[in-house]
Order: sequence, then structure tokens, then C-alpha cells
Amino acid sequence: MFGILALSSACGDKKQMNEDLQRAFELHKEAMEIRHMTQDQIAQLKANTDSLFVKTYTKDLQSISHSLDAWDEQLVEVPGFEEEHDHSGHNHEHHHDEHPELTPKQHLEVQQHLLEEIKAIAIKIDNIKE
Repeated sequence: MFGILALSSACGDKKQMNEDLQRAFELHKEAMEIRHMTQDQIAQLKANTDSLFVKTYTKDLQSISHSLDAWDEQLVEVPGFEEEHDHSGHNHEHHHDEHPELTPKQHLEVQQHLLEEIKAIAIKIDNIKE
């Protein structure tokens, strides 16, 4: 009887682990979509040659670019999903770190944090008006 309970408990834990990792990957994908859109917006804004715009927003755009670089440095791949997405086609380098020592729940928390950070960066871009 005890063996059956231990086995069902282990299966339940594994299911929760898989759900946490799946959710972490969904958050990672969402964050990457926002990251790419933000990079595209920065490129468009940097292409603006209006002297008043350039004078007004150059430092802001540089600051946001630095924030994106710092964000990239924090990226963590979700174990088991590395092959399921592609970051090619973009002109920036990713520094995905793998942290196998993190639990699935910790991976979920990291991805939630990264998503919040990239959303905050995206808001800064949205506040710049051409």
C-alpha cells in the first residue's frame, strides 16, 4: 500500500514539474516575442532623422538598448524546450544560460520575472513618440 502511495505521489510531482516547465516555456516565448518587437521598435525610432527627435530621445534610446542587452544577459533556457524555438533572423546575440540546478518551479519564477522586466522595457519604448 505504501509503495502505491509513494508512486502516485511521485507521478503527481512529476506532472506538476512538467506543468511548471511548460508554463515557464510559454512565458519565455511571450517574453521573446516582446523582446523582438521592442528591438524592431528601437530600430525604427533610431532611423528617425528629425533633429528635434534625435536631440530629445537619443539618450533614452541608448538607455533602452542597454536595458535590452542586460536583459539578454539574464536569459535562461527552459530545460527540455531548447529545441522548440528559434531565435534566428534577428541581429542581436542571445546569451541563454542553462541552469539545470533550478527546480521547475524556480524556472517558472525566473521566466515570470524576465517577462515582467521585458514588459517594463517595452513600456519605455511605447512612451517615446515620433
